[in-house]
Amino acid sequence: MLPSDKQTELIVLRESVRARTSVTPVSVLVTFVSIFMYIPFMLGLGVTQGRVILWAAPLTLLMLGRGFLSRWINKRLDEYSGQELTRADWMLRISSILNQMTVGMGIWIVQSPSASSLVLSLFMTLIVAIWSIGLLSNLFSDFRSFIMSMPFLIGETSIFWLLQGDIGVSIGLSLLFAALLMVFLVRRGTEIFRDSVLMRFEKDRLLEEVEVARQNILQALQKAQAANESKAYFMAAASHDIKQPLHALAILTDTMLMSDLPESTLGLLQKQRESVGFMSAHFDALMDIGRFELGHFELRPARVRLGELSVRIDAEIAPLCAHKTLRWNLDMDDVLVSTDAELLLRLLRNLLSNAVQYTESGEVCCHAKSQGDSVEFLISDTGPGIAAEHHEVIFEQFVRLGSDGAGSTGVGLGLSIVEKINQSLDLGLKMSSVPGKGTQFRFRLSIVSGE
Repeated sequence: MLPSDKQTELIVLRESVRARTSVTPVSVLVTFVSIFMYIPFMLGLGVTQGRVILWAAPLTLLMLGRGFLSRWINKRLDEYSGQELTRADWMLRISSILNQMTVGMGIWIVQSPSASSLVLSLFMTLIVAIWSIGLLSNLFSDFRSFIMSMPFLIGETSIFWLLQGDIGVSIGLSLLFAALLMVFLVRRGTEIFRDSVLMRFEKDRLLEEVEVARQNILQALQKAQAANESKAYFMAAASHDIKQPLHALAILTDTMLMSDLPESTLGLLQKQRESVGFMSAHFDALMDIGRFELGHFELRPARVRLGELSVRIDAEIAPLCAHKTLRWNLDMDDVLVSTDAELLLRLLRNLLSNAVQYTESGEVCCHAKSQGDSVEFLISDTGPGIAAEHHEVIFEQFVRLGSDGAGSTGVGLGLSIVEKINQSLDLGLKMSSVPGKGTQFRFRLSIVSGE
């Protein structure tokens, strides 16, 4: 949230007061050192002790007062309200004006009856010039204080020289020109200071927002982790509490089908067995998706002989093809590959069962032919094919295409699982399909030595 204009002014004012009170200790120390350096020179030029004290004593007291005032304000600065902050700003401003007035009066106070007035006046002018440089740096963040203090510092000295006539006029005008130049510098410096304060405030605000966003993300991650843990717990429970009854129901139905039952009862049991099979397959698909999402699938690469794998595939797919009077073409070279046997079998099972499900006539094929140091798998069918606009979506979860290639309702998890297995095993699965002519899936595995 961006600050209002009033808030902006208070932010800048607070930092300006902080800058002025922070440099005061250095200014006080430099003033004391300078005074002690100036006094011997003044006395050497015949300035009486009374005149030296009349100038140096008030300046010393004023600087000490500014030092204590700055220390007191700096300790309480962050607790100040807007009104208290404005009061502190004016107290510092009045202190600055009194200091510059006292320094500027030095050229009038410090006079010598014996020494050349020009030498002593030039010396006091040099003090004013040096003091002006210090004022320039100390009030760089506060143009108002500078513009109110400068007339008392340089203005008094300029008037003194202008009244002298001759060369004094040149010196007085030079001092006024220098003062004007410093006014422009401090004005620009105050603008830069203001911009830097607002930039720092904006940076701090953005950092706070980033930290809040980070905390929100951490909380969201914690909630997501808790949800995943709950999901994992549910899956573990469901795997036992739901899968086991389904398995028992399938065994009971198979047992009853082997009994001598009336034709009407037998038909109902056969439909029940098909429904149990579909339910079990859907449940397995959902569990597989959940395991992949939770990262509970651990790859177990091993040497797999395709000849043994083909026996398991034939036992599952051949009856499905026979039931739909489809030609079943299985041809796999008996070579060794290195992969996760169960995941590879699951991928082939899902592709082939989909092919049988959507193919009404013709054949379903599963080939694995050696080509150099790899073996290429080809799973094809003579089904309705898949339209080009559906090629990208068929691997998404819960997408199921009807026989016409259009989206329809259904579970639609088989190809989603295929894609996850493809990514896990890095098979490089590719699909090609022509509506009305069928679909093909291809991927490769490296052949390993049999030793």
